[in-house]
Amino acid sequence: RDGDKGRYLGKGVLQAVENVNTEITEAIIGLDAEEQAFIDKTLIELDGTENKDRLGANAILAVSMACARASAEESGLPLYRYLGGSGMMQLPTPMMNIINGGAHAD
Repeated sequence: RDGDKGRYLGKGVLQAVENVNTEITEAIIGLDAEEQAFIDKTLIELDGTENKDRLGANAILAVSMACARASAEESGLPLYRYLGGSGMMQLPTPMMNIINGGAHAD
């Protein structure tokens, strides 16, 4: 967050937007958006901090997701299928209730 108490009590994101529009754009322009792991590695290395504090984790995530969504769209696949692969996966059908809680605890 920007920390400027005069804008949204210091929770503005103008600096993150600036980072996306300048430094992040310069780093990924020309890269293949289908190389998701390389895009993410590039963004993490560009930030250079353990918790993505310099450029902002939300800015890095937004750019990463934009690349993933663009690649999925170009591939003609839904995002979940693009990221998860083409193998059919299915959650198991629960056969019994093992954990109870909340309103159904009794």
